[in-house]
Amino acid sequence: LVLQPTPFCNLDCTYCYLPDRGSKRRMAPAILERVFERVAECDFATRPYTVVWHAGEPLVLPPRFYEDAFALAARYARPGLGITHSFQTNATLIDDAWCDLFRRHDVRVGVSVDGPAHLHDAKRRTRAGGGTHARVMQGIDHLRRHDIPFHVITVLGRESLDYPDELHGFFVENGIEHVGFNVEEIE
Repeated sequence: LVLQPTPFCNLDCTYCYLPDRGSKRRMAPAILERVFERVAECDFATRPYTVVWHAGEPLVLPPRFYEDAFALAARYARPGLGITHSFQTNATLIDDAWCDLFRRHDVRVGVSVDGPAHLHDAKRRTRAGGGTHARVMQGIDHLRRHDIPFHVITVLGRESLDYPDELHGFFVENGIEHVGFNVEEIE
C-alpha cells in the first residue's frame, strides 16, 4: 500500500514528475483512518503487507504524524495480518529522532541517492539550486550509527550511463549492497 502523506518535498530535483510538490498539505487523520479501515475490509488483503510512505518527502512531516498513523494502522489490522512500514526518503532530514522512530517500529528505509556527488548533485538540488549529496550522506551516516539497514534507489539518467565504474565504486566504497535502479523518464 503506497501512501503519499504530503505532496511537499524539501528538494527540487530536476527530473521530478510530481505536481504540487511545493504544497504543504498533509493527509488528514480521517483519510488515513478510512484507508486502513478499507484495507481491513477488503478480501485481497489476506497476508501481511507493507505500507510505503512515499512521494513528496515523507520526512517533512514530524515523527508524531507517523506515530499516530502507525497506531491507526494497528487498530485496523486484522488478526494475523501483520503490517510493516517503509519510507522512501531523500535522507536529508534523517536525524536521531527519525532513527528512534525507525528502530522502535522496525521501519524499512529506502534512500534516494544517485551515486557520487557529481552525478547526484546534477539533478537532486535544493530549492535554492544547491547540491544535496553531502546532506544525503549525513542521513546515511545517521542510519549506520543507529544500525538501521537501508536500501538505495538510484535514478539513471543519460549522464550516469557514462560513469558505470564510478557508480559501482560509489556503492562499494559506501558499503551499499542493495540498490534499485530507476530509469529517468524523459517526456
